[in-house]
Amino acid sequence: MIRKLTKVILQDVKSENETKKAAVILRMNAIIMCIYFLVLLCAFFITGGANLFVVCISLLCAYGVSFYTTYMNCTRKSIIFVHILTGGWIILFIRDFGWDCGVQHFIFVLLVLNFTTSYSKFSWKLLVGAALCVFRLALNVYTMTYDPVFIMSKNMQITFQVINTLFVFISITTIMAVFTENSQEMEKKLVIYNEKLHGLAALDPLTGLLNRRSIREYLEQKEKECRDGKLQSLSLALADIDFFKRVNDTYGHECGDVVLQHLADLFEKCIGMKGKSSRWGGEEFLFVFDNINGDDAMIILDELRRKIQMMEINYRGESIKVTMTFGLGEFDFKKGIDVTICDIDEKLYHGKHSGRNKIVY
Repeated sequence: MIRKLTKVILQDVKSENETKKAAVILRMNAIIMCIYFLVLLCAFFITGGANLFVVCISLLCAYGVSFYTTYMNCTRKSIIFVHILTGGWIILFIRDFGWDCGVQHFIFVLLVLNFTTSYSKFSWKLLVGAALCVFRLALNVYTMTYDPVFIMSKNMQITFQVINTLFVFISITTIMAVFTENSQEMEKKLVIYNEKLHGLAALDPLTGLLNRRSIREYLEQKEKECRDGKLQSLSLALADIDFFKRVNDTYGHECGDVVLQHLADLFEKCIGMKGKSSRWGGEEFLFVFDNINGDDAMIILDELRRKIQMMEINYRGESIKVTMTFGLGEFDFKKGIDVTICDIDEKLYHGKHSGRNKIVY
C-alpha cells in the first residue's frame, strides 16, 4: 500500500515545460493539509467547535482537488490555486478566531512554496515574497482593529497553537526535504569526487606514495612552521635504489614497477606515523620526519635499510633482492628547503660511490 502511494506521489508530469519536483512538492503539501484539517475536525469536536465542521470538510476537499490537478499538466495553475486557497482560509480563520489561533504562520509555508515550486524569475519570486509579508502585516493590523467573531477558550487556543505550529514545521520541513534531496545528493557526490581527484593529484599512481608536487607543498608548510617556531626539528632523507637499472634491464620494466610497489609498502609499514614517504622521481624517494632529529631519523632509516636488504621480491618464479642508499640531514631554516635537499643529495651521491647500501649523515 505504501509503495503504491509513494509511486502515485512521485509520478512524473507529462509536460516538458514542468518539473516533477514542483508537482511532488505540491502533492506532499496537499496531503499534509488534508491531514491538518482532519486533525482540526477532531480538535473542534473535542473542544466544542462543531460549527466549523463544514468549513474543514470543504477545505479538505479543496486540497484534494489541489492534489488531483498536479496530474493534469497544469502545475502552474495548481501553484496559483494553492496560494489563493491557503490565503483565503487564513483570512477566514483570522476573522473568526483572531491572531491567537496562529494560522498566520502558514504564510511562511506559502513563502517556501513560492521559492520551491514557481517557474517565475527570481525578481518575481521576491515580489511575491514581499506581497506575502504585506499580507501578514495586514492581518496583524486587522486583528488589532477588530475583535474575532468567536472568543476561543484557553484550551482551544492552546490546541490551535500546538496543531498549527506542528503542521507548519511539518510542511516546511517536507517541502525543503523534497526540494533539496537531489541537490544535496549531487553536492555529496561532487565533494567525494573532488576529494578523490585531490587524492589522485597528490599521490604517485604507481606506488601510492605522495608525489613530488605534494611533498614539496608539505615541505613548504613545514618550513613555515620551523620559521614560526612551531616545529622543533625536521629531518629529511633522500634515497635511491641501488643498481635499479640492472633490475629493469634483466627482468623488464614491469618487474621494476613491482619492486617499486613492494618498497612503497615497506616504507609505509616501517615509517608509518613517524614521517612522510614520497616518490621524488624514478627510483628516488624522499622521506620527511617531523619533530625528529637526525640521530633519531638515522635509527628509523637504518631499520628500514636492513629490512629492505632482507626483503625478497618474487616475480615470475624469480627471487629479486635490492638495497638502498640514503642521504640524511636536518633542516636548517637559514638555508631553506632547496639547499637542504641539495645537501642530502650530495650525501646520497657520496654513499653511492662509497659502497652503497648505507646511510650517509
